[in-house]
Amino acid sequence: MEYVNLGNSGLKISRICLGAMQFGNTAPWMVELEDARKVWKKAWDLGINCIDTANVYSRGRSEEIVGELVKGMREDVVIATKVFGQMGNGPNARGLSRKHIMWQVRESLRRLNTGYIDLYQIHRFDYDTPIEETLSTLTDLVHQGLVRYIGASSMWTWQFAKMIYTAEMKGYEKFVSMQNVYNLLYREEEREMIPFCKAHGIGIIPWSPTAAGILSGKYYKDGKIIVPETETRVRPGSGDYRIYVEPPENAEILRRVIEVANNKGATPTQIAYAWLLHKGVTAPIIGTTKPEHVEEAVNAISIKLTDDEVKYLEEPYKPKPVFGHR
Repeated sequence: MEYVNLGNSGLKISRICLGAMQFGNTAPWMVELEDARKVWKKAWDLGINCIDTANVYSRGRSEEIVGELVKGMREDVVIATKVFGQMGNGPNARGLSRKHIMWQVRESLRRLNTGYIDLYQIHRFDYDTPIEETLSTLTDLVHQGLVRYIGASSMWTWQFAKMIYTAEMKGYEKFVSMQNVYNLLYREEEREMIPFCKAHGIGIIPWSPTAAGILSGKYYKDGKIIVPETETRVRPGSGDYRIYVEPPENAEILRRVIEVANNKGATPTQIAYAWLLHKGVTAPIIGTTKPEHVEEAVNAISIKLTDDEVKYLEEPYKPKPVFGHR
């Protein structure tokens, strides 16, 4: 395993981060504690020290499971969670107001069974709350010792830039990471967000690195991407389907991923991860319910793509509608 600093911070995380959205009980593709424990054990044995969750995942159950998984190893694990989403019925049960953040950080700490959160991320941008209110609250959490570092997730670059510069001008805690959607089938973040993060020393920890599993090649048949009707995550009408399945050029990109994988004795999934690492991301966040998928991801770290291979993989791409933070 390789470890790198998260942005300009001194926090070191593994080059692969385990996502925990699949730990819970509100969807058929999720798994409960015992199966989650098998995935985490494999991740831990292979050197993964970072696990990412959110308060909204299974309405808190994911955080509870993570809390169980890291018992006895807390100081060696980097726990990342998020705040923003709907966690109740009232008008203050969502967003980035002081009231909501202060309520939810306590709830997350309780569910995680920990005294502090390593990386506390704003899950989305809040149009209804002044930036200064959000930033001052997050800064207070760091000063109180409840949070070590703060990060952000998918939003427009101008919004993130405004938050960054407001923090600098007023002395608020600075963001160390951006968790955005980024993969070979969705590269719109290359226009502004990724260059902005690199210029300001902000770590990039993308979600959906395999495009909801499309880049694994399991849906590729006869030159097309064909998703079974029984698939629950990438179903017709969903955002994932519109972005990852419908564009005709995506099948050609996937064909090239499979070709490069065969030439390197790797899997298509590993090429998807290797491409992200080649592009300079800090650590892709992988979500899986199978221990063998964790090992597959970790082994991708040693796969090096040439510039020509990267160009070959990227060549068929065409611009897509903005996805992820709307």
